[in-house]
Amino acid sequence: MSSLTKEEMESIARKLVKESIKIGKNKKGKYESVSITYNLTDPSCQEFAFEVEKECWKQGAHTIIQPYSSIRERNSYILKPKNALKEISPISLALAKTIDVSIFIGEQDDPTWAKDIASIVRLTAPIKQRIREILNKRKVRWVYFGWPLPSTAKAYGCNIEEFRKIFFNSIRHSFSKETIKLCQYYYNMLKGKSYVEILAEDGTNLRFKISGRPILVDDGIISKEDVKRGDIGLNIPSGEVFVAPLETTANGRIIFEKVMIPGFGKVKGLMLEFKNGRISKFEAEENQKSFLNFLNANTGDKDRIAELGIGCNPGAEFTGSIIVDEKIFGTIHIAIGNNTGAYHGINKASSHLDMIKDMSKGRLIVDGKTIMEMGKPVRNE
Repeated sequence: MSSLTKEEMESIARKLVKESIKIGKNKKGKYESVSITYNLTDPSCQEFAFEVEKECWKQGAHTIIQPYSSIRERNSYILKPKNALKEISPISLALAKTIDVSIFIGEQDDPTWAKDIASIVRLTAPIKQRIREILNKRKVRWVYFGWPLPSTAKAYGCNIEEFRKIFFNSIRHSFSKETIKLCQYYYNMLKGKSYVEILAEDGTNLRFKISGRPILVDDGIISKEDVKRGDIGLNIPSGEVFVAPLETTANGRIIFEKVMIPGFGKVKGLMLEFKNGRISKFEAEENQKSFLNFLNANTGDKDRIAELGIGCNPGAEFTGSIIVDEKIFGTIHIAIGNNTGAYHGINKASSHLDMIKDMSKGRLIVDGKTIMEMGKPVRNE
Protein backbone atom coordinates (compact mmCIF):
# COMPACT_ATOMS: atom_id res chain seq x y z
CA MET A 1 0.00 0.00 0.00
CA SER A 2 1.32 3.45 -0.99
CA SER A 3 -0.49 5.27 1.80
CA LEU A 4 -1.79 4.82 5.32
CA THR A 5 -5.52 4.54 5.89
CA LYS A 6 -7.23 6.84 8.36
CA GLU A 7 -7.50 3.92 10.76
CA GLU A 8 -3.76 3.14 10.42
CA MET A 9 -2.87 6.79 11.07
CA GLU A 10 -4.95 6.81 14.24
CA SER A 11 -3.52 3.46 15.39
CA ILE A 12 0.12 4.43 14.77
CA ALA A 13 -0.36 7.85 16.40
CA ARG A 14 -1.90 6.14 19.44
CA LYS A 15 0.94 3.60 19.64
CA LEU A 16 3.55 6.35 19.28
CA VAL A 17 2.14 8.45 22.12
CA LYS A 18 1.06 5.69 24.54
CA GLU A 19 3.58 2.90 23.92
CA SER A 20 6.66 4.29 22.19
CA ILE A 21 7.29 7.55 24.06
CA LYS A 22 4.77 7.08 26.87
CA ILE A 23 3.55 10.65 27.22
CA GLY A 24 2.08 11.33 30.66
CA LYS A 25 3.39 13.25 33.67
CA ASN A 26 6.93 14.49 34.27
CA LYS A 27 9.07 14.10 37.40
CA LYS A 28 7.32 17.05 39.04
CA GLY A 29 3.95 15.35 38.64
CA LYS A 30 2.83 17.83 35.97
CA TYR A 31 1.39 16.86 32.60
CA GLU A 32 4.15 16.90 30.01
CA SER A 33 4.82 19.60 27.42
CA VAL A 34 5.23 18.34 23.85
CA SER A 35 6.61 20.17 20.82
CA ILE A 36 5.37 18.79 17.47
CA THR A 37 7.01 20.02 14.25
CA TYR A 38 5.74 18.85 10.87
CA ASN A 39 6.48 19.54 7.21
CA LEU A 40 3.76 21.81 5.87
CA THR A 41 4.26 20.95 2.19
CA ASP A 42 2.27 17.69 2.32
CA PRO A 43 -1.35 17.56 3.57
CA SER A 44 -1.05 13.94 4.71
CA CYS A 45 1.96 14.85 6.88
CA GLN A 46 -0.09 17.60 8.50
CA GLU A 47 -3.02 15.22 8.98
CA PHE A 48 -0.81 12.72 10.80
CA ALA A 49 0.74 15.47 12.96
CA PHE A 50 -2.76 16.52 14.03
CA GLU A 51 -3.58 12.89 14.91
CA VAL A 52 -0.45 12.76 17.08
CA GLU A 53 -1.46 16.00 18.79
CA LYS A 54 -4.93 14.59 19.52
CA GLU A 55 -3.38 11.54 21.17
CA CYS A 56 -1.13 13.84 23.23
CA TRP A 57 -4.21 15.76 24.41
CA LYS A 58 -5.87 12.51 25.47
CA GLN A 59 -2.89 11.94 27.79
CA GLY A 60 -3.23 15.45 29.22
CA ALA A 61 -0.17 16.87 27.43
CA HIS A 62 0.33 20.56 26.70
CA THR A 63 1.30 20.94 23.05
CA ILE A 64 2.84 23.42 20.66
CA ILE A 65 2.64 22.56 16.96
CA GLN A 66 5.00 24.16 14.46
CA PRO A 67 4.96 24.00 10.64
CA TYR A 68 8.30 23.58 8.87
CA SER A 69 9.63 23.67 5.31
CA SER A 70 13.10 23.81 3.78
CA ILE A 71 12.11 26.93 1.85
CA ARG A 72 11.20 28.76 5.07
CA GLU A 73 14.45 27.66 6.70
CA ARG A 74 16.50 28.80 3.68
CA ASN A 75 14.71 32.15 3.59
CA SER A 76 15.41 32.71 7.27
CA TYR A 77 19.14 32.36 6.60
CA ILE A 78 19.04 34.66 3.58
CA LEU A 79 16.85 37.38 5.08
CA LYS A 80 18.16 37.62 8.64
CA PRO A 81 21.12 39.90 9.43
CA LYS A 82 24.26 37.94 10.30
CA ASN A 83 24.25 39.26 13.86
CA ALA A 84 20.74 37.86 14.32
CA LEU A 85 21.83 34.45 13.05
CA LYS A 86 24.66 34.40 15.60
CA GLU A 87 22.24 35.18 18.42
CA ILE A 88 20.42 32.32 20.14
CA SER A 89 16.67 32.62 19.67
CA PRO A 90 14.96 33.23 23.01
CA ILE A 91 12.01 31.22 21.67
CA SER A 92 14.17 28.19 20.87
CA LEU A 93 15.98 28.56 24.20
CA ALA A 94 12.72 28.73 26.15
CA LEU A 95 11.40 25.60 24.40
CA ALA A 96 14.66 23.71 25.03
CA LYS A 97 14.41 24.57 28.72
CA THR A 98 10.70 23.73 28.97
CA ILE A 99 9.53 20.84 26.79
CA ASP A 100 9.58 17.20 27.91
CA VAL A 101 9.18 15.67 24.44
CA SER A 102 10.14 16.86 20.95
CA ILE A 103 8.51 15.24 17.90
CA PHE A 104 9.46 15.96 14.29
CA ILE A 105 7.23 14.53 11.54
CA GLY A 106 8.29 14.68 7.90
CA GLU A 107 11.54 15.35 6.08
CA GLN A 108 13.31 18.17 4.29
CA ASP A 109 11.19 18.98 1.26
CA ASP A 110 14.31 20.31 -0.54
CA PRO A 111 17.33 18.13 0.34
CA THR A 112 19.71 20.68 -1.26
CA TRP A 113 18.37 23.86 0.35
CA ALA A 114 21.71 24.80 1.96
CA LYS A 115 24.24 23.80 -0.69
CA ASP A 116 25.15 27.37 -1.77
CA ILE A 117 24.85 29.09 1.62
CA ALA A 118 27.17 26.92 3.70
CA SER A 119 29.08 29.90 5.10
CA ILE A 120 25.83 31.46 6.35
CA VAL A 121 24.52 28.21 7.84
CA ARG A 122 27.80 27.85 9.73
CA LEU A 123 26.96 31.01 11.71
CA THR A 124 24.23 29.10 13.56
CA ALA A 125 26.26 25.91 14.16
CA PRO A 126 27.38 26.83 17.71
CA ILE A 127 23.76 27.64 18.60
CA LYS A 128 22.52 24.27 17.30
CA GLN A 129 25.18 22.55 19.35
CA ARG A 130 24.19 24.54 22.45
CA ILE A 131 20.48 23.70 22.06
CA ARG A 132 21.33 20.01 21.65
CA GLU A 133 23.40 20.08 24.84
CA ILE A 134 20.50 21.62 26.81
CA LEU A 135 18.04 19.02 25.50
CA ASN A 136 20.46 16.16 26.26
CA LYS A 137 21.17 17.42 29.76
CA ARG A 138 17.45 17.65 30.52
CA LYS A 139 16.89 14.20 28.94
CA VAL A 140 14.19 15.55 26.66
CA ARG A 141 12.75 12.56 24.80
CA TRP A 142 12.73 13.02 21.04
CA VAL A 143 11.15 11.33 18.02
CA TYR A 144 12.00 11.76 14.37
CA PHE A 145 9.04 10.29 12.50
CA GLY A 146 9.85 10.14 8.80
CA TRP A 147 7.11 10.94 6.31
CA PRO A 148 7.33 10.62 2.49
CA LEU A 149 7.02 13.99 0.74
CA PRO A 150 6.41 14.29 -3.02
CA SER A 151 9.11 16.94 -3.42
CA THR A 152 11.65 14.78 -1.58
CA ALA A 153 10.86 11.76 -3.77
CA LYS A 154 11.39 13.91 -6.86
CA ALA A 155 14.70 15.24 -5.53
CA TYR A 156 15.91 11.69 -4.89
CA GLY A 157 14.80 10.55 -8.35
CA CYS A 158 12.24 8.15 -6.91
CA ASN A 159 8.69 7.58 -8.15
CA ILE A 160 6.35 9.05 -5.54
CA GLU A 161 4.09 6.01 -5.39
CA GLU A 162 7.05 3.67 -4.93
CA PHE A 163 8.60 6.10 -2.44
CA ARG A 164 5.44 6.11 -0.33
CA LYS A 165 5.05 2.34 -0.61
CA ILE A 166 8.57 1.69 0.72
CA PHE A 167 8.24 4.34 3.41
CA PHE A 168 4.97 3.08 4.82
CA ASN A 169 6.03 -0.56 4.50
CA SER A 170 9.09 0.20 6.61
CA ILE A 171 6.87 1.94 9.18
CA ARG A 172 4.62 -1.13 9.36
CA HIS A 173 7.68 -3.36 9.83
CA SER A 174 9.01 -1.15 12.62
CA PHE A 175 7.11 -3.16 15.22
CA SER A 176 7.22 -6.60 13.55
CA LYS A 177 8.52 -9.79 15.21
CA GLU A 178 11.03 -10.26 12.36
CA THR A 179 12.57 -6.83 12.93
CA ILE A 180 12.75 -7.36 16.68
CA LYS A 181 14.39 -10.79 16.18
CA LEU A 182 17.08 -9.34 13.89
CA CYS A 183 17.74 -6.52 16.35
CA GLN A 184 18.16 -9.06 19.14
CA TYR A 185 20.66 -11.09 17.08
CA TYR A 186 22.96 -8.15 16.38
CA TYR A 187 22.60 -6.88 19.93
CA ASN A 188 23.80 -10.25 21.21
CA MET A 189 26.69 -10.30 18.73
CA LEU A 190 27.98 -6.85 19.76
CA LYS A 191 27.30 -6.85 23.50
CA GLY A 192 30.46 -7.01 25.58
CA LYS A 193 32.73 -7.08 22.51
CA SER A 194 35.82 -4.98 21.85
CA TYR A 195 36.82 -4.75 18.21
CA VAL A 196 34.98 -4.26 14.90
CA GLU A 197 36.21 -4.70 11.32
CA ILE A 198 34.30 -3.80 8.15
CA LEU A 199 35.59 -5.46 4.97
CA ALA A 200 34.21 -5.33 1.42
CA GLU A 201 35.27 -6.17 -2.13
CA ASP A 202 35.43 -2.47 -3.07
CA GLY A 203 38.51 -1.97 -0.90
CA THR A 204 36.75 -1.10 2.33
CA ASN A 205 38.88 -2.04 5.33
CA LEU A 206 37.91 -0.10 8.45
CA ARG A 207 38.69 -1.02 12.06
CA PHE A 208 37.70 0.51 15.40
CA LYS A 209 37.02 -0.34 19.04
CA ILE A 210 33.70 -0.39 20.90
CA SER A 211 35.02 -1.56 24.29
CA GLY A 212 32.81 -0.47 27.17
CA ARG A 213 30.22 1.25 25.02
CA PRO A 214 26.55 0.24 25.41
CA ILE A 215 24.88 -1.53 22.50
CA LEU A 216 21.68 0.31 21.67
CA VAL A 217 18.53 -0.95 19.97
CA ASP A 218 16.10 1.21 18.02
CA ASP A 219 13.00 -0.97 18.37
CA GLY A 220 10.22 1.63 18.35
CA ILE A 221 10.02 2.01 22.14
CA ILE A 222 11.64 4.34 24.68
CA SER A 223 11.48 2.20 27.81
CA LYS A 224 12.12 3.25 31.42
CA GLU A 225 15.43 1.40 31.21
CA ASP A 226 16.33 3.38 28.07
CA VAL A 227 15.62 6.68 29.83
CA LYS A 228 17.75 5.67 32.82
CA ARG A 229 20.66 5.00 30.45
CA GLY A 230 20.04 8.28 28.64
CA ASP A 231 18.65 6.57 25.52
CA ILE A 232 16.04 9.24 24.97
CA GLY A 233 15.66 9.23 21.18
CA LEU A 234 13.60 7.27 18.69
CA ASN A 235 13.48 7.08 14.91
CA ILE A 236 10.48 5.75 13.01
CA PRO A 237 10.80 3.82 10.75
CA SER A 238 12.74 1.92 13.39
CA GLY A 239 14.83 -1.24 13.27
CA GLU A 240 18.54 -0.88 13.91
CA VAL A 241 21.24 -1.76 16.40
CA PHE A 242 23.89 0.89 16.96
CA VAL A 243 26.92 1.78 19.05
CA ALA A 244 29.30 4.70 19.44
CA PRO A 245 32.87 3.58 18.61
CA LEU A 246 35.69 4.84 20.79
CA GLU A 247 36.24 8.13 19.01
CA THR A 248 40.01 7.98 18.46
CA THR A 249 40.27 4.33 17.38
CA ALA A 250 38.99 4.26 13.78
CA ASN A 251 41.64 3.56 11.17
CA GLY A 252 41.36 2.53 7.53
CA ARG A 253 39.04 3.33 4.66
CA ILE A 254 35.40 2.85 3.74
CA ILE A 255 33.53 3.47 0.49
CA PHE A 256 29.87 4.53 0.37
CA GLU A 257 27.96 4.04 -2.88
CA LYS A 258 25.59 6.98 -2.30
CA VAL A 259 25.49 9.51 0.52
CA MET A 260 22.56 11.87 0.97
CA ILE A 261 23.65 14.95 2.91
CA PRO A 262 20.66 16.87 4.32
CA GLY A 263 20.70 20.35 2.85
CA PHE A 264 23.61 19.66 0.49
CA GLY A 265 22.44 16.87 -1.82
CA LYS A 266 23.78 13.54 -3.06
CA VAL A 267 27.42 12.46 -3.21
CA LYS A 268 28.29 9.39 -5.27
CA GLY A 269 31.16 7.01 -4.53
CA LEU A 270 32.38 8.71 -1.36
CA MET A 271 35.64 7.31 0.02
CA LEU A 272 36.67 8.23 3.54
CA GLU A 273 40.00 7.47 5.18
CA PHE A 274 40.17 7.60 8.96
CA LYS A 275 43.26 8.09 11.08
CA ASN A 276 42.87 7.87 14.84
CA GLY A 277 39.13 8.42 14.49
CA ARG A 278 39.17 11.53 12.33
CA ILE A 279 38.79 11.82 8.54
CA SER A 280 42.27 12.26 7.09
CA LYS A 281 41.31 12.11 3.41
CA PHE A 282 38.18 11.97 1.27
CA GLU A 283 37.38 11.57 -2.42
CA ALA A 284 34.15 11.18 -4.38
CA GLU A 285 33.19 10.12 -7.90
CA GLU A 286 30.55 12.86 -8.11
CA ASN A 287 29.72 16.01 -6.11
CA GLN A 288 32.75 15.93 -3.80
CA LYS A 289 32.20 19.65 -3.21
CA SER A 290 28.87 18.93 -1.50
CA PHE A 291 30.68 16.95 1.19
CA LEU A 292 33.24 19.74 1.59
CA ASN A 293 30.45 22.33 1.86
CA PHE A 294 28.79 20.21 4.55
CA LEU A 295 32.01 20.09 6.58
CA ASN A 296 32.52 23.84 6.16
CA ALA A 297 28.97 24.53 7.37
CA ASN A 298 29.48 22.77 10.71
CA THR A 299 31.64 23.02 13.79
CA GLY A 300 33.15 20.79 16.47
CA ASP A 301 33.90 17.09 15.91
CA LYS A 302 32.04 17.15 12.59
CA ASP A 303 34.63 14.85 10.90
CA ARG A 304 35.15 12.29 13.68
CA ILE A 305 33.58 8.82 13.74
CA ALA A 306 30.40 8.80 15.81
CA GLU A 307 28.37 5.65 15.19
CA LEU A 308 28.18 2.18 13.74
CA GLY A 309 24.63 1.14 12.90
CA ILE A 310 23.22 -2.12 11.54
CA GLY A 311 19.95 -2.12 9.57
CA CYS A 312 17.35 -4.67 10.72
CA ASN A 313 14.08 -3.64 9.02
CA PRO A 314 13.09 -6.06 6.19
CA GLY A 315 10.50 -3.57 4.90
CA ALA A 316 13.06 -0.85 4.20
CA GLU A 317 14.57 -0.31 0.75
CA PHE A 318 16.82 2.39 -0.65
CA THR A 319 14.98 5.66 -1.20
CA GLY A 320 17.59 8.35 -0.55
CA SER A 321 15.87 9.23 2.71
CA ILE A 322 18.21 8.46 5.61
CA ILE A 323 15.41 7.75 8.07
CA VAL A 324 14.46 4.71 5.92
CA ASP A 325 17.80 3.83 4.38
CA GLU A 326 19.71 3.40 7.65
CA LYS A 327 17.21 0.69 8.62
CA ILE A 328 17.66 -1.44 5.46
CA PHE A 329 18.32 -5.08 6.29
CA GLY A 330 21.69 -6.05 4.82
CA THR A 331 23.32 -2.66 5.30
CA ILE A 332 25.41 -0.92 7.89
CA HIS A 333 25.97 2.79 8.38
CA ILE A 334 28.79 4.87 9.74
CA ALA A 335 28.12 8.33 11.12
CA ILE A 336 30.44 11.24 11.76
CA GLY A 337 29.84 14.16 14.10
CA ASN A 338 27.91 14.50 17.33
CA ASN A 339 27.37 11.39 19.44
CA THR A 340 26.63 12.73 22.91
CA GLY A 341 23.33 12.07 24.66
CA ALA A 342 21.62 8.88 23.55
CA TYR A 343 24.73 7.59 21.75
CA HIS A 344 26.85 7.69 24.95
CA GLY A 345 29.82 9.16 23.07
CA ILE A 346 31.96 12.25 23.64
CA ASN A 347 31.94 13.99 20.23
CA LYS A 348 30.42 17.46 20.38
CA ALA A 349 29.43 18.82 16.98
CA SER A 350 26.69 20.79 15.26
CA SER A 351 25.99 17.87 12.90
CA HIS A 352 25.50 14.10 12.76
CA LEU A 353 25.80 12.58 9.27
CA ASP A 354 24.79 8.96 8.61
CA MET A 355 26.26 7.20 5.56
CA ILE A 356 24.83 3.89 4.30
CA LYS A 357 26.90 0.97 3.04
CA ASP A 358 25.47 -2.03 1.18
CA MET A 359 27.07 -5.13 2.68
CA SER A 360 25.96 -7.60 -0.01
CA LYS A 361 29.66 -7.90 -0.95
CA GLY A 362 31.11 -7.43 2.49
CA ARG A 363 31.69 -8.82 5.96
CA LEU A 364 31.22 -7.46 9.47
CA ILE A 365 33.68 -8.97 11.94
CA VAL A 366 33.54 -8.61 15.72
CA ASP A 367 36.44 -9.77 17.89
CA GLY A 368 37.65 -11.89 14.98
CA LYS A 369 34.29 -13.60 14.39
CA THR A 370 32.19 -12.89 11.28
CA ILE A 371 28.65 -11.90 12.34
CA MET A 372 27.42 -10.68 8.94
CA GLU A 373 28.40 -11.98 5.51
CA MET A 374 26.96 -10.78 2.20
CA GLY A 375 24.44 -8.73 4.20
CA LYS A 376 23.05 -11.66 6.17
CA PRO A 377 23.49 -12.79 9.79
CA VAL A 378 25.99 -15.58 10.39
CA ARG A 379 24.33 -17.78 12.99
CA ASN A 380 27.32 -18.71 15.11
CA GLU A 381 25.87 -18.06 18.56
